[in-house]
Amino acid sequence: MRLQVSTAPRAAQRRRGTWPLSGHERAKIVIREARREDLPAIRLLMEAEPGFWQSDWSEETLAKGIETAGDLALVWEEEASIVGFVCAHDLGFRAYLSELIVARGARGRGIGKGLVERIQAVLARRGRSILIADVWHDAEPFYRSLGWEPPDVVLLRRKLDRAAG
Repeated sequence: MRLQVSTAPRAAQRRRGTWPLSGHERAKIVIREARREDLPAIRLLMEAEPGFWQSDWSEETLAKGIETAGDLALVWEEEASIVGFVCAHDLGFRAYLSELIVARGARGRGIGKGLVERIQAVLARRGRSILIADVWHDAEPFYRSLGWEPPDVVLLRRKLDRAAG
């Protein structure tokens, strides 16, 4: 299957959830909104990274994340294969980057950077000034290279017991 890139104006492409890319990249890749039919490919991408996919997650967990993210759940597609996924949530007073994954064989080519920068641009246009994320320790240098810094707060968590709810 060959990817086609539309020549429609940028505003129309944003409404459809696709964005134009420059130069020779146009023929090879597309960044677009994640869809329900992408769930198996996104799940495989997540499961391929040790420790990423959580044992209590299901495809419905992933579907709910994508659904609640709306236009902030994006995939990076090359030659009809999904090699990157990002999911963020606009909470009004701030936004949260909940997931970012790039296929091991595709790392180091700017895919993660491109996805994060796309999310940042969309949120900035909406007037959001803070985007937060909890990231793995070994991913910290990547985020710092994009200008991210630790906040002046402490990240805490509470594990919830399903039986108690």
